[in-house]
Amino acid sequence: MHPILFKIGPITIYTYGFFIFLGVLSGYLVSKKRAQEVGIKKEFFSNIFFWTLIIGFLGARIFYIFVNWQIFIKAPLTIALSRSGFVFYGGVVFGLLSIFVFAKKYKIEFLKITDIFALIIPLAHSLGRLGCFFYGCCYGLPTQSFLGIKFPIESPAGRLETTVIPTQLISAGFLFILFLFLFTFRNKINKIGSLSSYYLLIYSSFRFIIEFFRGDPRGFFLIFSTSQWISLILIFLAIIILGKKRSNYN
Repeated sequence: MHPILFKIGPITIYTYGFFIFLGVLSGYLVSKKRAQEVGIKKEFFSNIFFWTLIIGFLGARIFYIFVNWQIFIKAPLTIALSRSGFVFYGGVVFGLLSIFVFAKKYKIEFLKITDIFALIIPLAHSLGRLGCFFYGCCYGLPTQSFLGIKFPIESPAGRLETTVIPTQLISAGFLFILFLFLFTFRNKINKIGSLSSYYLLIYSSFRFIIEFFRGDPRGFFLIFSTSQWISLILIFLAIIILGKKRSNYN
C-alpha cells in the first residue's frame, strides 16, 4: 500500500524494512529481559540472538528459493536480491539449528532457549506481516466481500488488478494476540518446553488454516501447500512434547 515510508535526500526508508527492523528490535528487548528472568547470562543470550537472527533470515530465503525453484531458475538475481521472498518456516528450521548449536556451546538446555524465542517470535512476526501488507506480498485470494482490499498496481498483490483478502493483516492481528497470550501466562506456563509447544501448536494450527486463503504463489505437494505440511508436522511435535511434559508432571 505504501512501500516507501519516507525519503531523506538520496536515502530511502522502505516500510517493509522498517517493520522488519522494528520487529527485530522489539523482539530483542523483550527476549533480553526474559533471558535475565530465567538466568541466562546477557552476553550468552546476545550472541545466541544475533546468530540465530542471521541464520534464520538465511534459512527463510533458502526455503523461498527451494519452494519457488522454477521462478528462481528463470530470474535468479531478481529472487536473490528481492526485498521480499522469505519463507517463515525456513527461518524457524534454521533458527532451531542455530539454537541447538549454541545450547551445546554454552551448556544451556535447548528448550529453555526456545521458550524465550517462542515468546518473542509472534511479536516480531506480527510486525513483519504489517511490512508485508505495506509492500503488498503474502496476499490473499481475490474476493468481492467487504474484506477485500485493492493494492497499487505496482505491488505484487496489485498485479491481480482486483480486491484480495488481506491475509497479512489477519495474520498480524492473530500473531499479536498470540504474543499477548504467551507473555501474560509466561510465568504460569513454566515447565521448560511448554511455552515452545503452545506456540508451535497454536501458530501452526492457525497457519494451516490461513494457507487456504492465501493467493500469492505457493509451493504445493499433493493437496496441501508446503507450509501446511510443515504445520502438520509441528502440530504433531508440539502435542508429543506437551504429552511428555504432562506425563512427567503427573
